[in-house]
Amino acid sequence: MAQPTTVQAASNESRILAALGYPIWVVALVVLLTDMKKNRFMRLHAVQALGYTLAWVVIYFGLSIILSLPGLGLWRLYFLWPLLRLAWLVIAVYYGYQAYQGQTFRIPIVSQFTDQYVSAEK
Repeated sequence: MAQPTTVQAASNESRILAALGYPIWVVALVVLLTDMKKNRFMRLHAVQALGYTLAWVVIYFGLSIILSLPGLGLWRLYFLWPLLRLAWLVIAVYYGYQAYQGQTFRIPIVSQFTDQYVSAEK
């Protein structure tokens, strides 16, 4: 992961909304659907937060399908679901904290896709 950079122009309100977008994906969606997306800092974090959440949804459902395949005996690993949810929450809070500090950062794999959307909108 690249070193985070701090953006000086981010207001307190922008930083709070950007931080809340990671654990509460609806906040990120509201940012993208309103005029708040004109602020590059908020748009970057909103798109990254939605990409992060979407990536976890894909992982969650992908593992659900794999673990439910009969004959593999992997159903015993279902006790790991609470740990998976906890990992999502801990990482989301960490990213939210970084956003609140006014930092921009890259999320591995997710940022490769979200950068295209962030730079395309002006």
